[in-house]
This record gives sequence, structure tokens and C-alpha cells, in this order.
Amino acid sequence: MVLRLTLILLLAGCASTTPYARIDQLTSTRAVWAIDVEDDSGRVLYAQNAHKLMVPASNRKLFSTALASECLGLDHRFTTELWRDGDDLVLRGGGDPSFGGRYYASPGDAFAPMLGAVHARGITHVHDVVADPSAFDRQTIPPSWKIGNLPYDYSAPVDALAYHENAIDDDFAIPDPALHAARALRDLLVFDGITIEGDVRIGVAKGERIAAVDSPPLSELLATTLKVSQNLYAEMLFKNAGGGYYVAAVDRERRFVRELGIDPNDIRFVDGSGLSPDDLAAPAAIVRLMRWMNAPERRGAWWSILATPNEEGTLHRRLTELQSRLRGKTGTLEGVSALSGIIAMPRGGYRYFSIIVDHNTTPNVNRTIDEIARLIAE
Repeated sequence: MVLRLTLILLLAGCASTTPYARIDQLTSTRAVWAIDVEDDSGRVLYAQNAHKLMVPASNRKLFSTALASECLGLDHRFTTELWRDGDDLVLRGGGDPSFGGRYYASPGDAFAPMLGAVHARGITHVHDVVADPSAFDRQTIPPSWKIGNLPYDYSAPVDALAYHENAIDDDFAIPDPALHAARALRDLLVFDGITIEGDVRIGVAKGERIAAVDSPPLSELLATTLKVSQNLYAEMLFKNAGGGYYVAAVDRERRFVRELGIDPNDIRFVDGSGLSPDDLAAPAAIVRLMRWMNAPERRGAWWSILATPNEEGTLHRRLTELQSRLRGKTGTLEGVSALSGIIAMPRGGYRYFSIIVDHNTTPNVNRTIDEIARLIAE
């Protein structure tokens, strides 16, 4: 009897030192934890509520960006156009979230080719400056977003014509992004000596296209979306994947995840960015997607697109010792924190993980999440 008890205690002592036993200790809190860890073959190395539906926060962006990459291709570029329709100039949006945004030294630089085209044609008088956002449907705010978020830049309206990331002073959202872009063009035309005789209004492009401005390739836009967790980019790219319609994007995403072998009962998404608290995803579904991203034919692209520790983005100051081995995506909403990722193992192969914690009131929960990630990397 004593020998048996001693053996049990020895085995228990050994188990308590294993990384995965330590995860059990770390997650023994009042919050709700859901974790899945797998290897390249899909073998489950650790699971806790792996198929439990959790609020993924910005981990949702992993699915919308993957869908955009499949539907559009990583080299795809979006085009913002200037049309001349009689005495009117029409600014037509092509779904580019970056127009006048972070890729320009100043927002107005985005219009330089258009102003050059106006002067090249000898145009000195313009009646109306027209904004054409018709490439997207008219649902500019996902109905599941919280009203309290709507004034802020992270919940900027989603339209086919964006300018300066649909924000002012980098804090507050512009309620009418298409008109905001057209007003910016009007002001630059006036500054350049062009007389504006009419108004700024919404319309549809007709006549002659006189200038076009292309976005960076989709791969760069996806990197911005995931590294800094940019909501407008995620929503616009998701909508582009559906040809400009949320409904079509949702339908395409359902087909896409089924093709990946993800259980459709393991996800439910109602926006493209994860800002909605009604989004749901199971860690097992996220891990399956991460394994798809890390397939040899896609690995190089996604390792440059996902967030990297110690570099620009949400992992800048987290897990810095794993900079060369870890790529991932964070997620944060009130009471929710998430981290999913891919870890290159020292002896070869990869591990894939998704950690989501909900109903959390602990301010330093990310430290616990990071400690779990370090244990997975051992």
C-alpha cells in the first residue's frame, strides 16, 4: 500500500512539472478558458474547451483575411478612380482601405495623380464633386456593433470609398466617408486654383475615367490588418471578398471554412473584424485555419503577414524572445483576451495554438496567456 502511494505521488510529481500540467494550473481561475494545441499532423497536444464557442475578438480577422487572400489573390490591388462627367468630377471608390492613409506621407498625397490629370486636361472650372461608393452595398455599419463604439476610429463606417482610414484626428470616425473623401478632393482642387461652382454629393461614375490610383498589393494590406489589428481594413477586405456585399462575403466564408475541414458549428461571425461581441469561434477552428496558413505553399506569405514579436504591431512588446519562432494574432474586447499562433519548434516541425479567455476581470491576463505560449514553445 505504501509502495503504491509512493508511486502515485512520484507520478503526480512528474506530471506537475510538465508544461501542459502547468497550463492547467495557470487557467484555474474564475475566468472561462478555451485552449487548443496541435502539431503538424493535427494531433492534439493539449485541449481545454477546444470546441467551446468563445468570443474571438480580433482573432476573427484571421478568417476574413484568409478569405480575402483566397478570393482575390495576394497580388490584387484596389483602384480609386477619378471620372469626368460633363462639368462634374466623380471620385469612384474601389474598396481600397488604404487610400489617403498610413501608406502616404500626408493624406492629400493620394490625390496627386488625379490633380495632375485635371491640370493636364486644362480643366479650370468644375460644377459638382461627386462621390461614388456604389461598389459596396449600403450597409456601412454592422448592426451587431455596440452603439457606444460608433464614434471612435476603430468602428469607422465601411464603404467602397475610404479616405484617411475614415477617421479624423486619428481618434474619431467619419460618419460619411464617401462625402468626406469628395470634400477633401474639392478642397485640394480649390487650393490648386480650380473653381468649384456646385456642391459635393453622392452619385455614380459616368463619362470618362481620367485618373486611377492603385492600392498596395493585398499582401501588404493583410499585414496591416493583422499586425496592428486594423478594423476598417478587415471589414473592407471582407466585403471585397464578397464582391462588395456582406451577405455574399458571409456565404463565401461558409464555403471556404467547409473546404478547410472546419466544423461549421465551431464558428459564427457577424462582422469582418471581430469588433462585435456576437462573433463566436472555437479554438479548434482557429488552429485548423492556422495549420492551413502554415502549409508549405503558403508559409512564406503568412509568416510575413501575421504579427511578429518585437516588431510593429500588437505583439511588439510581447514574447520577444520568440521573435524568430512565433507568428500570431491577438484579440481584445472587454473581458476577452485571445492569442493564436504558429510556433516553429527547435527540433523541427510546428505547433499551432489558440488561447481565448472570457469573463476575465484580471488586468494582467495577457501575462498568463504569454506564459502559456512559452510553455507551448518548449
